[in-house]
Amino acid sequence: MGRVRNETVHAAKRTEILRAAEALFVEAGFHQTGMAAICAAVGMSPGALYRYFPSKTAIIRAIVEEDRQDAAARLDALDAAADLRAGLLDALDAAILAAADPDYGRLALEIGAEGARDAEIGALIEAGRAESAARLAAAIGRLGAPDAEAAAAILLAIIDGAAGGAGAALAAMPGAQRRAALRGLLDGLLGPA
Repeated sequence: MGRVRNETVHAAKRTEILRAAEALFVEAGFHQTGMAAICAAVGMSPGALYRYFPSKTAIIRAIVEEDRQDAAARLDALDAAADLRAGLLDALDAAILAAADPDYGRLALEIGAEGARDAEIGALIEAGRAESAARLAAAIGRLGAPDAEAAAAILLAIIDGAAGGAGAALAAMPGAQRRAALRGLLDGLLGPA
């Protein structure tokens, strides 16, 4: 009789592998990080690691999928907000602060570059972006914005841009100043409250 896999333990180890791989990708880059380095970081043999992820590309796919799920959860929270405009401001501010983290930015650049080289990863990234854009446009449309699709595209471009150097300056602003600027931007995109 075969061993029964403990799904909780399996999921925890899988997450540990993903976080270790992310740290290594940030430090050395995707192509400079081998599976041996990931094995060493999590203290497991290659055979054990391959039971979780058959390749480094599978790890990248899992990271992209996690990011898609995180974005969907943020959009679920936005959809549930009692005050959609305030929820949008909160979500935009939180997304900019998260994207401005230097490690996040480096990882996003590594994954974006890999998406340009690997059609399957590129398609996953694009599917996630399209899903986020559609859901954000739908939320903005409920606020009566004149062009919800364009407003969503602009907001997503700002969040993507925050993953670069400009995001650090924005994140370093005092919170009240940053939120006032974002509120002004939203008022311009959405029309007055």
